[in-house]
Amino acid sequence: MNSIKIYILEDEIITQELLKQTLEDLDFTICGMATDVETALTEISKLKPDIAILDIRVEGLQTGVWLGSQLDIPLIYLTAFNDKETIKAAIATKPASYLVKPFNTKDLFIAVELAVSRIKNKGQITVKDKDKKVILLEEQILFAKKEDQYLILHLKDSKKLVRSSIKGFLKQMNSSSFLQVHRSYVINKNSIDAFNTKEISINENIIPISKTFTKEIIEAIS
Repeated sequence: MNSIKIYILEDEIITQELLKQTLEDLDFTICGMATDVETALTEISKLKPDIAILDIRVEGLQTGVWLGSQLDIPLIYLTAFNDKETIKAAIATKPASYLVKPFNTKDLFIAVELAVSRIKNKGQITVKDKDKKVILLEEQILFAKKEDQYLILHLKDSKKLVRSSIKGFLKQMNSSSFLQVHRSYVINKNSIDAFNTKEISINENIIPISKTFTKEIIEAIS
């Protein structure tokens, strides 16, 4: 069976079982399933799937899109709704794909393969360190600060310098973990210790939030 583990959030039991059976027939591993966001969030933190398939509208207080905004794995949204606001909210979390019910096997397979490609191309950046090159993975980078033509990458116990713009850095990392919060700062939302509407605290560093980004950032990290 495929080593890629998939978690399913779907409150329609028939659709949930159809997803499970279809994906297993395609040789993927289903590591867990839930019908509500709260259970899914708890189980995902324990099971650590590679990919999550999330129904956008499920029973309960939170939506699949909210859950997607809390995760740092490739997402596939599944929904019976195709209204513009729903699509815009889903796209903001940078999913690997988006499926409208009723789905078919071919479209599901393509969606999962797109998500798998995200895993294979997980965000990383190469920086120079004296006479050698070092590869940094996204989880190593707490935040980045722009200095002229360079970015200072702040790691837990050190700093690295890379020649890049903020736009170029975000494009290369291609991860929903990184958010621009100011014209000079990009943060890894998984490294946040505390925040309010004006600033973010990461590893004892205080990072300002520009008014331009306030609404988007608070929604993304709340």
